[in-house]
Amino acid sequence: MLKAGALYFAIVMAFFIAVISAAIILLAAHYRNSYLKELRFNRLQQNRDSAILYALNTPAPVAGDTLKIDLYADEMDSVEINRESWGILNLTQVKAFIEQDTLKSIFFTGTDTHKDSLSLYLSDEDRPLSVSGKTKIVGDVQVPKAGVRQSYAEGKPYEGDQLIYGKISDSKRTLDALDEALIKKLTTHLELPLDALPVYPRQNLLVSFGQASRAYKLPVNTQLTQHLVGKIILYADTTVTITAQSQLNGVIIYAPAIMVEEGFEGNCQLFATDSIIVAPKVKLQYPSVLGLIASEKTVDQAKISIGKGSLVKGMVFSSEKKRSAMQTLIALGEKTRVVGEVYSTGLVKLGKETQIIGKVSCNRFMMQTPATLYENFLIDVRIDRKARSKYYLSSKLFKTEQAQNRILQWLN
Repeated sequence: MLKAGALYFAIVMAFFIAVISAAIILLAAHYRNSYLKELRFNRLQQNRDSAILYALNTPAPVAGDTLKIDLYADEMDSVEINRESWGILNLTQVKAFIEQDTLKSIFFTGTDTHKDSLSLYLSDEDRPLSVSGKTKIVGDVQVPKAGVRQSYAEGKPYEGDQLIYGKISDSKRTLDALDEALIKKLTTHLELPLDALPVYPRQNLLVSFGQASRAYKLPVNTQLTQHLVGKIILYADTTVTITAQSQLNGVIIYAPAIMVEEGFEGNCQLFATDSIIVAPKVKLQYPSVLGLIASEKTVDQAKISIGKGSLVKGMVFSSEKKRSAMQTLIALGEKTRVVGEVYSTGLVKLGKETQIIGKVSCNRFMMQTPATLYENFLIDVRIDRKARSKYYLSSKLFKTEQAQNRILQWLN
């Protein structure tokens, strides 16, 4: 009986030892697999980061490109870089592969402008720039050889203790040209035949920037009220109205004329050939774009008009192939605030207490008061390059010299 009990005890102990040993082996295998997964994930991260650095430090063609690289020529570690233009921004998608494992990142890139200290560029048309009232210009300027002078306007003398809070140098007869290839691509979109495009289904849409873009044709005189997010392009051959109820994030719209209703808030890129009219009290968040590319067929003055008290964070520009008699116009209403850049191949019209936190470039300034239309007068306006964030990124459209590409925004 004693021998049988000892045998039973030995069997039970052996069983428990086997269970414990198996558990230890399984635990060791689990930790080993976790360790290997972590190593692989870290390796994927390193490969992806290498691809991001490559994408940021090599120029991307406007038409876009896809590049596949076998990093170590072992058919194990590979990356794929896809770059394309999204409006005037660059959209980059980077993938790192190790066998079946993939790590992906999507982002907009922009150009670093911290070395560009210019706050104002005014083409030399043999007219001085006059400042009056509470006008304050902070940053370097390039102005006509006639210079900058203080003036008495609207019953106000100039109140500042310096004409310019920065360096003053001479401008040229013309503006620095915009990127021709990018303007040509935008023009192609604006002139695109719309017959083959599907009609916008008038519903809320969410399209990841990791997917193919969705393009739709808008019906005649569309009023947008829907929520549209992501890689969506809308085309129209008539006026498009963006209502205050609509929510846009990352969307591009191409049309002859675009109207933005009072109270709208969003982030979008709007491109037109005739006009972009932004009502008062609109907020366009960074990196929004208002772009006017004037058509030679345009009869009236091509213009961008931003209403009283509106805020635009991003880039506002106008362009025309040949200088017309009226020239293009960018009009900023009273107490309007632009944080970024304003570039006009023609005129910039400023209301009182307008603020440009960044840079403005044009051929001529205009100011309209109840009594007088002033040319190259700045009355009670603020142009401040130094107040713009050092993290602000621009577009290659403006061809900033020695500008480095940086990540502007991470995307889904």
